[in-house]
Amino acid sequence: MKRLLGALLLAACLLLSGCTQLLPTEYTQITEHTEPQAAPEELDALTADSEASLRRAIRQLVQNGVEHGVIRVREYAGDVEADLAAAAYQVAREDPLGVYAVDYMTHDCSLIVSFYEIHIDITFRDFATQLDEIPYVSSDAEAARLMREAMDNYADHLTMYLTYDSSLDYAQLAGQYFEENPRRLMARPLLHAAGYPESGAPRIVELTFSYPASARELREMEQAVSDTISAASVYVRYRESDLEKAKLLFSYLTERFTYTEAESDTPIYSLLCEGIATSESMAQVWQLLCDETGLECRTVTGMRAGAPYSWNIVLLDGEYVHLDVLRDVLETGALQPRYDGEMEEYYYDAAAYPACPAPEPAAGLAPEDGEAPADGETEPPDETPGETGPETPAPDAPPQEPPDEPPAEPGG
Repeated sequence: MKRLLGALLLAACLLLSGCTQLLPTEYTQITEHTEPQAAPEELDALTADSEASLRRAIRQLVQNGVEHGVIRVREYAGDVEADLAAAAYQVAREDPLGVYAVDYMTHDCSLIVSFYEIHIDITFRDFATQLDEIPYVSSDAEAARLMREAMDNYADHLTMYLTYDSSLDYAQLAGQYFEENPRRLMARPLLHAAGYPESGAPRIVELTFSYPASARELREMEQAVSDTISAASVYVRYRESDLEKAKLLFSYLTERFTYTEAESDTPIYSLLCEGIATSESMAQVWQLLCDETGLECRTVTGMRAGAPYSWNIVLLDGEYVHLDVLRDVLETGALQPRYDGEMEEYYYDAAAYPACPAPEPAAGLAPEDGEAPADGETEPPDETPGETGPETPAPDAPPQEPPDEPPAEPGG
């Protein structure tokens, strides 16, 4: 009790003696400052006030790949729920982006005080190209250019947003481009084209290319073919005669392999690097060799013995001739130029190619033994005595006496 009274007296003394300056008179509270943040759903929510803007908002969700989206509708004139169903169907089943990307879509609409809150749930299908990377195409020429670029790179797909109604035959176009570029394109792709929607405009077209080897392997084949063709120009560089060049090119081929006639998915590579050939691939390779070495050459597409067949027409020292390189490789082992008259078993549009007439024999030269005379010529008469009747007497010979008549027989 005495201690308590002592403490009280000490406190009173301090107050009276001016020691109050030792005690704090103000207090400061420090707290971390943070900016006010809106609710997350406010940042993600799109807005709409009409059916058109509702469609645009749903399409934007699809284009951005949003699986769970929110749309808020204020001051809406019309039936929100009915328009929502129509807008969702139009985007998912009629708009090219929706048809291409959406598997199915669900929606829910709730009234919250003064606005509607719409929740859109989207399940996307597997697709090859990101939606924001699909190029918009406005002409067949542009579509063909993009397809050629894809084939040059051995791409496995190409997706295009066509803003016009196209009727391109993509498979035919791909085949034509492959045939025109045998040195650069090693394999003809198996092409599948799909439309989203199937027809009309606008629509998305997805092309899928299937190759017999990977892009890396095909590029390695392309390099091997290019090296082999380039080496041919070195092989014939010291020959001036076209015929000599052609014979050396033939040797260049035959010394590489014993060839087998068979189909291949990589025709030019298989011929030059594996010894597998067809008439078409041999004619294409011969065309490439002639182009590389400066020989004028045309590839002929026609028929032989009733089956599709290809060969070449080449200008050799000023004279056009037919060269069936595959036939010569497989049958004779020697290059044999042929003229039009020797092509009885071949069929082709002769008017589309240079004529290959046999050369005229030199004037004043008699045909060789056993050779038929040229048109308009006659063989000299055979002057062997005694085979064409009695000889005609010479003009100065004396007249001959008639032979004595035998005496008449008795009783004649």
